[in-house]
Amino acid sequence: MRPHLGNRVGIGLVGLALVAGGAFALSAAHDRPNALMVDLAFFGRNAWAPPLAAGVAILLALTATRWFVGALGWGRFGSRTGAGIAMLGVALKGVEGIGKISVRVVGDRRIRVALSLRPGADLHEVIKRLDGSAISRVRRAVERPGLPTLVRLHVRRR
Repeated sequence: MRPHLGNRVGIGLVGLALVAGGAFALSAAHDRPNALMVDLAFFGRNAWAPPLAAGVAILLALTATRWFVGALGWGRFGSRTGAGIAMLGVALKGVEGIGKISVRVVGDRRIRVALSLRPGADLHEVIKRLDGSAISRVRRAVERPGLPTLVRLHVRRR
């Protein structure tokens, strides 16, 4: 599942749950206007309930914060470079099974290359081309010939 689709589905489910909860609360308030919506006496009778509720709230808050930070793209370092992606695409031209190509320049520290390969890809040929000339071409294309390069290969299952 693509990350953007996962974020949209997750946000949709959370929104649907909130709308359903709000509709239920409005319906209950309309049916019984003088009744209590939430009976908090349960927390007074059971000593274990407040710490459990606090723990669940903290867990939900941490999960939502991590989701939000990931959706914003924080934690990704560097900037994508179109010239590097194009040069890597040219260097790997003719190799079957190449999926997604990504090249990021992380300041003056390194270049990150990520290749997503389909299951039928010729892994030996991809590695041979990367070792041979592709990485040096990418370094020249991004005008940083001396930077170390980290290459990540991901072979998809299906």
